[in-house]
Amino acid sequence: MPGGVSVGSNRRSLLTRYPHTICFLAIVLVVTGCTSRPPSIQLPEGRGVWFPGHEAVLEAATDQCRRVHTMELMVALRGRMRDTQLRGRVRTALARPASLRLEGVSPFGAPQFILVAKPDNAMLILPRDRQIVTDTPADQLLETLTGVALGPDDFRAILTGCVVPEPRAVGGRAFGNEWIAVDLEGEATVYLKDIEGSPTVVAGTRGMFTVEYADHTRGLPRRVRVQANDTGTDLTASLSQVSINVELTEDVFVARVRDDYMPITLDQWRGVSPLEVSTSPSTRTDR
Repeated sequence: MPGGVSVGSNRRSLLTRYPHTICFLAIVLVVTGCTSRPPSIQLPEGRGVWFPGHEAVLEAATDQCRRVHTMELMVALRGRMRDTQLRGRVRTALARPASLRLEGVSPFGAPQFILVAKPDNAMLILPRDRQIVTDTPADQLLETLTGVALGPDDFRAILTGCVVPEPRAVGGRAFGNEWIAVDLEGEATVYLKDIEGSPTVVAGTRGMFTVEYADHTRGLPRRVRVQANDTGTDLTASLSQVSINVELTEDVFVARVRDDYMPITLDQWRGVSPLEVSTSPSTRTDR
């Protein structure tokens, strides 16, 4: 460039004069990008002050989720199971008592997986591998798929905002004018806020799980985030095509398995979840 220094020569001079600084910045960016995690679910701090109307406010806040007896919906799942990234769409059906069907939607061909559970049994079908996992409780199958160990009734309670299947208040606390915490039987807690004039469950804790709810429609959440504090699992489920209290026959929760499918144990199958985000063969490792 006449009368000055060219852009190209200026760039070369920076790299030449500060090579260690440039390399350090590049390493920081790479490490930060690989280890970044979404922020933890935020709950009010401290013990709060006694709230005497906890039973009435809990009844109002959980009225809709307690009315759910059957449910059909599509779940768009994303997040991580421990250090493994998960993503997928799961066609879901739920019913009382303890009945569940999860079907991993594939872009084409057979489903990625089918999990069916009834009060007395559960089964995981892997159509692409022509395998079935039997003689395993539903919560263990769900944990292997998603990192979240929940039985069918607990799964329904988490998705609908009740947090536990039968929420019963044992105490209440207020945090300023915004939050109310209602402690439940079984060492669980729901956190309520006023949304459009109605008390609404916006978060909850039970055991090692912390749950956050958003995008409520007619008293039920359409976005559910679950963090498992013991494993680092952090999943967000976006709910769509939701149908409540529709008729579901028992056949929905019964598996139809071909004769050429091989029965295996959960220990024989443990490895890559069908919901795991695929990586190149050179970088993938089994858990």
